[in-house]
Amino acid sequence: REFTWNDLADWYLEATKFIKSKETEKVLLIILRSLLKLWHPFIPFVTEVIWKEFNDTDLMIEKWPFFATVSADRQEALEGKPFRAQGLEVIKGAVSAIRNARAENKVEPGRKIKAVVYTDKHVKLIKENEAIIKGMRTGIEELEIKEKGNDVDDAIKIVVGDIKIYLIGAVDKEKEEKRIQKHKEELEKVIKSIKSKLDNKNFVERAPEAVVKKEKERMKSFKKELKELIK
Repeated sequence: REFTWNDLADWYLEATKFIKSKETEKVLLIILRSLLKLWHPFIPFVTEVIWKEFNDTDLMIEKWPFFATVSADRQEALEGKPFRAQGLEVIKGAVSAIRNARAENKVEPGRKIKAVVYTDKHVKLIKENEAIIKGMRTGIEELEIKEKGNDVDDAIKIVVGDIKIYLIGAVDKEKEEKRIQKHKEELEKVIKSIKSKLDNKNFVERAPEAVVKKEKERMKSFKKELKELIK
């Protein structure tokens, strides 16, 4: 349900409206077919009706979907490389942060604004997905992307990992100060929680190495985000 509702419906389907290609259509069809098979034991009548819309066979006699797994060697080879799944998470994070900032600052839904993005790591990724960022109910009409630059005055400042975003034409100074202060407190709380976990010898010794590593990476990322927000 989480994948169907949150990942597929909320994000992937919406994003494909701004990516017109035959490959995207093929991927969507593969996902939908597999998803209907997975849902069939729970809602057989609904899935059967949907299946018949684009298939001649009966869904109930179809084979269970097969999903190839990535070998440990392949996973290690991909470690740290910017493949599509990681890129999607970066875009999702940026879009969500922009939406949240608009909501917290009570910016009218129909109000069009400009966004300036600073990122030395994701310039290419952001440029490639500019249409998605503009189109995913962010209200951004103009998007300026740079590796780095000075702080923008009278703008809503957002920090998402290695990305700094300034929303121009939507700021209310008093509300913005309160929002930044609230975000700082939230980050400090999360950092304190992770530190407490990493300071616990039982956790470090008993938890899988990958879990401990992930917590350390999260700590590093949140500290960097907090540092950028304080500037």
